[in-house]
Amino acid sequence: MQRSLEQEVAHLKRRLEREKKARESAEQLLDDYAKKTFIANEKLREAVAEVELRQHEIEFFVKSTTESTSAESNQTLVESLLELSATFINAKFAAIFYTKNGTQYGDPRVIRNTSETVNVSSVANLIPFDIDGPIPYWCIQEVSDEESQFSTWLVYLNFKYIDQVDGWLAMLIDSPMIDEEKLYVLDAHIAQLRHSLEKLNNDNLRASETKEAAGLKDELSDAHKQLAIADRMSSLGILASGVAHEINNPLAFISANNKYLKQALLPAIGELKALAGSLAGSEAGVALEKNNLVRMEDAIAEVLQDNMDGVERLSKISDSLRTFVHTSNKEFKLVDLNKVVKDTVKVASFSKEFREDIEIQLFDDTALVEANAGEIEQVLLNIIINAIHATQEDGGVAVNILRDGKYFTINVKDEGVGISEANLAKIFSPFFTTKAVGKGTGLGLAISKNIIEAHGGLLKVDSTVDVGTCFSIMLPQATKKKETEAME
Repeated sequence: MQRSLEQEVAHLKRRLEREKKARESAEQLLDDYAKKTFIANEKLREAVAEVELRQHEIEFFVKSTTESTSAESNQTLVESLLELSATFINAKFAAIFYTKNGTQYGDPRVIRNTSETVNVSSVANLIPFDIDGPIPYWCIQEVSDEESQFSTWLVYLNFKYIDQVDGWLAMLIDSPMIDEEKLYVLDAHIAQLRHSLEKLNNDNLRASETKEAAGLKDELSDAHKQLAIADRMSSLGILASGVAHEINNPLAFISANNKYLKQALLPAIGELKALAGSLAGSEAGVALEKNNLVRMEDAIAEVLQDNMDGVERLSKISDSLRTFVHTSNKEFKLVDLNKVVKDTVKVASFSKEFREDIEIQLFDDTALVEANAGEIEQVLLNIIINAIHATQEDGGVAVNILRDGKYFTINVKDEGVGISEANLAKIFSPFFTTKAVGKGTGLGLAISKNIIEAHGGLLKVDSTVDVGTCFSIMLPQATKKKETEAME
């Protein structure tokens, strides 16, 4: 019995020893795995940091290239590229200095200054402006004082700005050490700056580019005109392109047939009624009185008149469509907007909706523009009639002429119901109208906008619900040369 117990104890000891060794082995494996994982994570972090750095450099080069190719002047080019450089290298101060014959010329341009202790003149005193010739690479100089918590580095470089004037880029960077790799990137950046400045300063190349740009601008203008026409045609759809032509002939013979029916049928009915009167009491007279044509005389006359009204409305829509899609080639002449306003208000006063005088404030002097007077009157009349429709019984309409810079502006103000914000976005769209059915085609403002833009002007609207609306017709003022020619 005693021996069996000793054997059991020995067995347990051996078992514990094996488990201890297994645990130690597992712990060693776990420790090795943790070390390998840590090393792998460190390498991964380094790889991610390297990728982020390269991505940062690539983004910097992309922005730099974009700025270099799109800059329109030396100043905008240098300022934008210095801002990119300061952001890339995290500079606390960045400025542009100009020198002529080795001395400062003009005022420096500070692009960035995040430190209240940095003084522009103190930075200028550290730069050797009298160096002869271009500096090929960024110069680095430590300018820290004893009280500084970090090292402060001044980096600077020069370049030819314009003829006889050099430019200097200077940056202050707080850092224990300067990142040489970032400076190498900035060296390439400066090479691009110098190349772009050389390109901008080349008079012959600039003249060629200006000529080419003018040609492209003309092409773009023509493209915009074609796009505007295409956009209008798209808004009107198939109806705009085909309905005006297709319905003209049917409208013509429908109108002619309707007139014939009215001229032939109504007198015939009148004669039948007269005959029925003369045969009153007789069997024939009773039969005539019961005839549907005689009994429906008023209804037939009303139907024929409705037909005529419908044909006239379709004709107006057809004419409006042709006007909308037509690009006017009518000759522009010098027009005095004072006369246009007076004549148009006089015509508007003939409207059956006209209730009270329209307030007019003309321009003190002649308001001359180059325009087609008939088309401007058409636009103004349409807007004034709309204003009259929009006003209540006690509402007023006022028209005035102002000059704003190179434009004359005709303002048509009403104290009407106003236009909602939702409708304001659609009022110049073809066929959009808030009037009752049969009261408007929805083409008036679309045509008006087309006419004013063809004159190089703008048609604007400002409105407040229950307060009123103001339409502004802006037209370019006639040039002095045209006014002189007109006087001669």
